[in-house]
Formats: sequence, C-alpha cells, structure tokens
Amino acid sequence: MEIQLEKLRKDINYIGLAFTNFTNFEDNAAALFKALLQHTLDKSLNDLRATSRSPTFLIKQLQSKLQLLSEIVLKLKLQIPLPHKLSATDSDAKKYTRVGVGADYDDLQVIDELPDLHFHELFDKSFAFKDFRHVYDSLDVRTKLCLLCFALIPENEVVKKRFFVYWWVGEGLINSPLGSEEKTYEEMGDEIFEKLVKMGCVEAVNKKHRKVADSYKMNPFIRSAMIEFAKDAGFFDFDDKGNPTADFSKCYRACLVLNHRSQKLLRTGCRSDGSPLDHEKLETIFNVNEPYPDFFELEWFSKLKNVKVLYLGRWQNSAKHHIEVESSEFLNGLRSMKFLRFFSLQGISRITKLPDSVCKLSSLRILDLRACHNLEELPDGIGSLKQLTHLDISECYLLEYIPKGIALLSELLVFKGFVVGDRLLELRKLRKLSIYTNKMTFPTDGEVNTLQQFKKLQKLTIVWGGGVDSHAKQDKGATQPTGATTMSPKKSGEDSGDKKKKNKGKTELTLESGSKPHFARKLLKAATFKQGTKPVNLEEFKELEKLDLQCYPQMTAPSWLIPGKLDKLKKLYIRGGELQNLIQENDKWKVEILRLKFLSNIKMDWRELRASFPCLYYLEKFKCPKITLFPCDENGLWLKP
Repeated sequence: MEIQLEKLRKDINYIGLAFTNFTNFEDNAAALFKALLQHTLDKSLNDLRATSRSPTFLIKQLQSKLQLLSEIVLKLKLQIPLPHKLSATDSDAKKYTRVGVGADYDDLQVIDELPDLHFHELFDKSFAFKDFRHVYDSLDVRTKLCLLCFALIPENEVVKKRFFVYWWVGEGLINSPLGSEEKTYEEMGDEIFEKLVKMGCVEAVNKKHRKVADSYKMNPFIRSAMIEFAKDAGFFDFDDKGNPTADFSKCYRACLVLNHRSQKLLRTGCRSDGSPLDHEKLETIFNVNEPYPDFFELEWFSKLKNVKVLYLGRWQNSAKHHIEVESSEFLNGLRSMKFLRFFSLQGISRITKLPDSVCKLSSLRILDLRACHNLEELPDGIGSLKQLTHLDISECYLLEYIPKGIALLSELLVFKGFVVGDRLLELRKLRKLSIYTNKMTFPTDGEVNTLQQFKKLQKLTIVWGGGVDSHAKQDKGATQPTGATTMSPKKSGEDSGDKKKKNKGKTELTLESGSKPHFARKLLKAATFKQGTKPVNLEEFKELEKLDLQCYPQMTAPSWLIPGKLDKLKKLYIRGGELQNLIQENDKWKVEILRLKFLSNIKMDWRELRASFPCLYYLEKFKCPKITLFPCDENGLWLKP
C-alpha cells in the first residue's frame, strides 16, 4: 500500500511538471509562430519575384530568408517536449512517454532502457537522438567542448556552476587576458550556460524560485548522447558500458576511477600488455570516484609536463564522498607542470602541508584547497604564482598562518577563507572576499576603511564565529566550537614581542583554530587590521553588489550598513545573529534580493519593509518569528507580482 501511494505521488508530481512544461511550450511556441508568419516562404518568394533585381541578388536574398526561417523552425523544434525533458523520475510515468524511432524499432523499449542508452543501435537510430545530434552540431566548437565535460558526471547529478567554470578555465576554453578589464571567468561561464540551457542541453537547478541558478544537471537521455559524442571526439575514453577510463592513448584526458586497472595504468604509465603510454600527451587528470588518489609513482608523475587540469579532489556537493591520501610525497612532482592552470585538492583529508613544488606552477590560475581539513601550512613562496586569479582556502580549519607572499598575487580576483590586513591592499583586482572572525567588534572604523580600499570588490561575506555565540548573550565566557576558524582579537596591552621575534619574516596573518571546544590552539600572531587609522570620508563600497552577513553578534546594525554607503548593493543576506532592526527611516535601499534567516530578534512588519526596500522583487525569510504580516508562501518566499 505504501509503495503504491508513493508511486501515485510521484506520478502526480510528474503530471504537474509535464503540464507546466506544456504551458511554457505554448507561450514560447506562440511567439515563434508569430515570427514565422512574418517571414513565410510564400511571402518571401512573392516579394522576390516582384523585384527587378539581378538573379544573383535574388538568390542571396532568398538564402538569407531561408536561413532565418530555418533558425525559427529549429527553435520551434527545440520547444517540443521530448521524453528526456519530461521525465526525470523513476516512476511509472515514463512508461507513457513515447518517441518515434522508426517502423522497425519499439519506442517503449528505448525508454525502458534508460539510462543505459549509449552505444545502443536503438538509441542511435531514434528520432530523438538524431534531433539532439542536430542541436549539438549547431553549437560552436568552444560550447561543444564545454558541454562534453558533462559526459563524466552521472545523469541528474546536481553540480555547482563554479566547478565547471574552473574546469573550463583550466582547459583554456575560458580565458581572460591578464591585466584586462574584460569579462570575468564567471561572466563568460554564465554566457555558455545560458546557451546550453536555451538549447536544451543542460537543466538549470533553481533553488526556491531564484532567478539565477548556481547549479546544473544533465538528464539521462542527453548524458547518454554526450558519452557517445565524447568518445567519438576523443575527448574522454569510455568502456562498453559507458564508464570513463584512465586510458588516454586515444585522447588527452585520463580519469581516476575506482578499479585496479585504472590505478595500475596511471601508477606505471603502461598498458596491460606492457606498452608505454605517452605521458607528455596527457593534459587533464580528473578524479571521478577514486577515494585514494595518491597511487602515482613520483617518477612517472614528474613526467607529466603538459597537464593543464589536475583535479584530484571532490567535485560532488556532498561531503559524504570521502577522499584521503596516505602520503602527499607524489605532489613533489608538480614542479614540472609548467602549463598547469587549474589544481584542486578539494575535500582531501590528511594533507597537512602544501609542498613547495606548488610554487613552481607558473601558469596556475585557480588553486582550490577548499575543505582540506588537515591543512596546516601553505608554502612561503606562494607569492610566485603571478597568474593566480582564484584562491580558495575556506573550511581549512587548521591553517595557522598566511605567508607574506600572498600580497604579491596581484592578479587575484577571488580570495576565500581569511581576514586580510593592510598588506593585502596590493590585491587591487580583488572582486570577491570572504572573512571569518570571532571579534564581536569587527569591523571597526579602521577595518572598514581598509575594506574600502578594495576598489573593485563586488561580493563580501563576513562570518562571525568562534567565541561569538549568535544564539546566546554576548559574554566573555563563550566557547569556541569544534573546528571553528576565526580571527583572534589582540588584547589591549598584550606583550607579543616574543611572538614577533619567533615569527619574524614568516607570519603575516594567523587564525585561531580549535580542535576541541575548550582548548584553542596557541596563536602564532594576532590577525588584525592596523588600528588607529582614521577612516577617510569616502563613498564607501562603490562596487559592492552582494553582502552576506552570518551570525552578526551585535543588536544594532553597524554604522556602515546604510543605503547611502552601499549604493550599488543588490543582494543582502543576513543569516543568524542578534540584529534587531534593519529599517532606515530616511533612506531607501536599492536591494532587489533580500534573505533573512535564523533572526530571532529582528522586528519589522511588511509595510516598514516595503517602504525601506522599494526595489525588492525577491524576499526569503526563515525562522524569523518577530517578522510579521509578510505575504510569504509556505516556504517563506515572496516574489514581486
């Protein structure tokens, strides 16, 4: 009975989704039919016959008209809800979805065999496959290559946009000249995803009606086609069952997969018959599902001179996918990878120190160390990475200090994971910054003044943690939670001369990291901004578009959190903390997206909010009991009509 009810629930959800798709199809198709009628072939021929131009001119005119009509017809064709767009559940609903595969093939048989369609004669001869082949062939070369990367990702797996954009940067598919004011990697990635979604190649995953998606997925039908296209193009190698392999003899990319054959091939650089692989041919190494990626022989690893993408870490959103290494000695072979652009160790455990060999990666653009929970030390020579634009060391809770050389990364655009001091003002191109602190008074006027000096800063996140307890009274006895990474305030009158001598020339910024709630690690040096600098009266945060405040410890809003000093702010997120009021009596916010979560003390009603936020079109509130009379739905969402 329970199984039948669950089946019915899934089928009803499926029907609702299908009818939503039909409604969208009707709206889009109506607009395209209108355009089609304006350029009908009969009308075009009559117009051409009525002219007295030369035959050559008439032919060119006709070709132009035909091209336009073909594009409109193709768009109409893409609007038709094919089976792979209508059914993404495991319910019986997909049994009733049909595709035409020709008189000799049973269309239901094709659907019943999802998701193992690839390399199947029935699949290859289906009308649906041929239609998508036409769509794929219509893409430009760069977009095709970007799309082929999805072939490694399981069907319907939701993956962050950031992951693909970084990968494309590593492959050289997205490239912004250093020192230029052109589009960012993220903006170029958005354009590619917009095209792929429009063509029906991937699906955007919008959380709670958000207009901008940060994750994407690919359904089984498209993914099966991409496996075939990727193998045909020599982009990746797959076995007969569609599983990626480590064999790069016919392509430039190897996959780390959980099987003995894969490990042996990449450990020795030889095939099963003993014949050697050309290691200089390899350009990308991607960890699909190998939990222990440290099986490389150092000697062979050192020969990989042309690798551009080295992704050893976790790409999945969930931390349940555990990856660890017994030894990081093989990473010493990095020094020979002069062309490496993207290096990720995300989520790998038991790496305590990043080797000095990383500093030899002269072409490195993106260094992803996110969630390396055992990482304690970065190399002093990290400042030699002159082309580095993205550095992510967030969730590295045991990292004790940042070397001075970090200030030499003049091309850095995104820096996640730490509080920065005055020395880092040399990072003039910084656009995205994440700050973690346990100072209740952060940021002071002097610290705000320092932040203002990042003239191109567009996104700022501040997280108060450690000794700050956002759900309790502000007292000195608050303890530091397990694993919290915080900025430690320097007590007035504290003598730190011995510490300065001990760490002279080495430590610029340090964080207090607690492995146990009541036993914090000893600080090497307090990580603070220079104090005492009187703030300059500037139009503050001129370019800031997004502000995310988490666990703000004060009851009153900071003096800089006012509309007049955040003129370009479009997104404001406040999650957790003691804040009681956000309304400005005489000033209006230009914020369009507002998210308020876990704010037990904040008080306001709907009229006050609308008066203070006249540009608001998206509001999300969750567990804010003193916010009243808001016309939100059951999920706490409000969208401007």
